[in-house]
Amino acid sequence: MNFTLILLIIIGFVGKSIEKLPPTIPKCHRYDPNISNCIAKAIVDLKPQFKSGDFGGGYHVPKIEPLYIKDLNFGESQGLKIRIIDANIHGISKFKIEKLRVNMKTLKFEAQISIPKLTTYAKYQMQFNFLGYNLKTSGNYFTEQINTKIIFSSKLNRVLKNGTEVIRADPFQIKYDHGTVTQLKMSNLSNGNKVLEDIINSILINNQEFAANNTHPTLEAYLSRLFTEITNKILESTTYDEMFPL
Repeated sequence: MNFTLILLIIIGFVGKSIEKLPPTIPKCHRYDPNISNCIAKAIVDLKPQFKSGDFGGGYHVPKIEPLYIKDLNFGESQGLKIRIIDANIHGISKFKIEKLRVNMKTLKFEAQISIPKLTTYAKYQMQFNFLGYNLKTSGNYFTEQINTKIIFSSKLNRVLKNGTEVIRADPFQIKYDHGTVTQLKMSNLSNGNKVLEDIINSILINNQEFAANNTHPTLEAYLSRLFTEITNKILESTTYDEMFPL
């Protein structure tokens, strides 16, 4: 057996072996009248895999627990600027699916999930200008929020790859609602100045929506990249017929 033939056999074997779904993912039949329910159940059953990023069989995707975000800017309000760095967000893997609609003719889907509680541990940098007083400080940052909601939608595309029809997802469209902030703690907030600390806390409490409006675009862009990457990594080694058999 010559080297060329051996190489062709190896390539053929590898090509066939990777055209598989991750072993943990159940299949939903494309003509199932309740396919949205089937997909929703599959997603819920895969919570441990989403949490760790390990789908078994050598398939790995970015994990969602904790969710890491490098940089968030709260913007400026009443002379107060806050930047959050190295945020680790816990609790997203406990999501609940509230709605899921799938159109198998167009391969468009839309879903809404809720997250009972999110806790964020991070570092912060703050600058505060008040009546000529200029304060710069940094420290630890902690928040707890409840009833967060994420609405997302995308479209799957059937694409020919080496003569085989595979699936690729368009970038996800994301709408993020932070819910209600129940705790907010920032260490070293005013370098021991109690008057300034009270003023800063008042600004933070009364401007939660302002901060949310500034951080939401960053969060939505990040979640769009994350959800798109996870979906396409799961789908990259399978075919349309295997993902949605007859």
